[in-house]
Amino acid sequence: MNSPEPRSDSPRISYRLAIASTLSAGAALLLAVVLLIIVEFFTLRSTLLDETRVKAAVIADNVSAALVFQDAQATGEIIRTLRASPIVEGAAAIDGDGVTLASYPQGFANVAPDMQRFRQEDHQFSLQRLEMLAPVKHNGERIGSLYVAVSMSALHRQLAVFALVSLSIAVLAMLVAYTLLSRVRHSVRQAEQKLTHLAHVDAVTGLSNRNAFNERLEFAIREAGQFQETVAMLLLDLDNFKQVNDTLGHQAGDELLRVIGQRIVRTLRREDFVARLGGDEFAVILRNVNARSEAMQVCTKLVDTIALPVPIEGHDFFVTASIGVAFFPDDGEDSKTLTRNADTAMYQAKIAGKNAFELFLPAMNADVKKRVSMETCLRGALQNGELSLHYQPKIDLMSGSLLGFEALLRWKNGQMGGMVSPADFIPVAEDSGLIVPIGEWVIEQALADLRRWNEGRRKKLHIAVNLSARQLKVDGIARRIAQLVAESAVPAEWLELELTESMVMENVHAQIETFQELRKFGVRLAIDDFGTGYSSMSYLKRLPIDTLKIDRSFVNELPKNNNDLAIATAIVALGHSLGLTVVAEGIETEAQADALLNLGCDIGQGYLYAKPMPADRIEQYLSVLKLRP
Repeated sequence: MNSPEPRSDSPRISYRLAIASTLSAGAALLLAVVLLIIVEFFTLRSTLLDETRVKAAVIADNVSAALVFQDAQATGEIIRTLRASPIVEGAAAIDGDGVTLASYPQGFANVAPDMQRFRQEDHQFSLQRLEMLAPVKHNGERIGSLYVAVSMSALHRQLAVFALVSLSIAVLAMLVAYTLLSRVRHSVRQAEQKLTHLAHVDAVTGLSNRNAFNERLEFAIREAGQFQETVAMLLLDLDNFKQVNDTLGHQAGDELLRVIGQRIVRTLRREDFVARLGGDEFAVILRNVNARSEAMQVCTKLVDTIALPVPIEGHDFFVTASIGVAFFPDDGEDSKTLTRNADTAMYQAKIAGKNAFELFLPAMNADVKKRVSMETCLRGALQNGELSLHYQPKIDLMSGSLLGFEALLRWKNGQMGGMVSPADFIPVAEDSGLIVPIGEWVIEQALADLRRWNEGRRKKLHIAVNLSARQLKVDGIARRIAQLVAESAVPAEWLELELTESMVMENVHAQIETFQELRKFGVRLAIDDFGTGYSSMSYLKRLPIDTLKIDRSFVNELPKNNNDLAIATAIVALGHSLGLTVVAEGIETEAQADALLNLGCDIGQGYLYAKPMPADRIEQYLSVLKLRP
């Protein structure tokens, strides 16, 4: 698994280029040595010529007097002084008539030089010797010549020694250069391998990274196209990964990624490919898929495997995965389209509730476009005054008196066809981060309306506002809410923040401190939709909450459904045992209200009492109830 693609010939080409470079350098070095030998040859020859010319001039000067008197014996004695030089083969003194008067050694007199050869130069070089004809002058007039023959063997020996030394140095330099080049190539090869590793392997998980994934996907698509096979691309995104980072830090987050990565690897076949694209996102390539059901089976295994608890630093953490699947060639014939469609399907899996997988459908693109359009319109909703609040009364079940309201966000936009369902735009606001400024506006507006309604009231009303998971993760959220309350000039206890049970338990370790800070400011806290999540009783008693809200799903069939009745009874008993106020939402009939009252439920809200109303109708509602003092 994750084996590289068939390797190219680049290493062999690199080796051949290195050999060619070495041979080229060797040839250049050899040429340099040859040139040096040639230069040395001419240098030695020039030196020999100069030395011979000096010797000949000295002998010619000394022999001039003897040559005038035709004294052969004196001339011979002077010439024989050249025997001190081992390179001199012989010499002869020649008078003006061309007759040899004396020579060295004996018999050299028979070697009569061809005088014509020295008409232009006073010397002649051959392979074996240097011949020189020096003039012998007396009182400025030439009276004869001195012929000297010098052996070239010494020069040849010197040149041979120089050539041998130069070639040895060249060979040694080549060996040193080759050794250094080999080491450099080895270092470069190691560096290239390391760079290739870094460029294709994720440092945290050891899996392939985005670059390797892109290359492998292109390769898989090309191969599948040639053999008419099907390729499935899976895009996985971890749903609750931020919880570990926020609670235990990035080291624990990295450990969780490694564990999840290994779980994915163990779930797949050897020929499948897995990569970490970055953050908490993984990708899988399933090759030669015979049917879509095969990919669905793999997705089911992945969802179940990833959802198992991950023990980190003594704590069990739970993360889930949302998976999007796209197939080649049905859902895309190139890697870009395939990746985009898998991402679209993964996005749909998140919308559907996470911890699930979705196969790409062409209709999903229309949903994505609609969602993008909705986000674009939502960005201008605050500035354009398109947002509003509706308020639903909360009633004391025992006395029937009004205690306060829950503020519910509404959005009307012409481009989106009028009123937009909160079930549609709230998730978009959450994902885009727009819920943070919108949420602050909701608190400001709700408190401003509440302050106006409570003017002159003896029994003050309170307001409940829903706080989103995205808002709860904002740094300093408790201080920001306290600031908003202070700016609204209302007591903090008038405000109650409602948080869903699943949101509270998502990262309870990090949330407790935020809840305690909010409670210290005087803000009341409520757990909404209680009974639908997985609250731990040990955590529940530690949370500084004031209210439990029974989810409407347990109220709908009261009092006929015994299971719902048992659950509602348990929630009321649990809340009261912890000293909490219990609220039931979704009350639509007198029978439901009576059943909840008999169970001891404290507060109710629902269509039985009133539907959510815009702010301008609350004044009329209060007047009808005659609740003003």
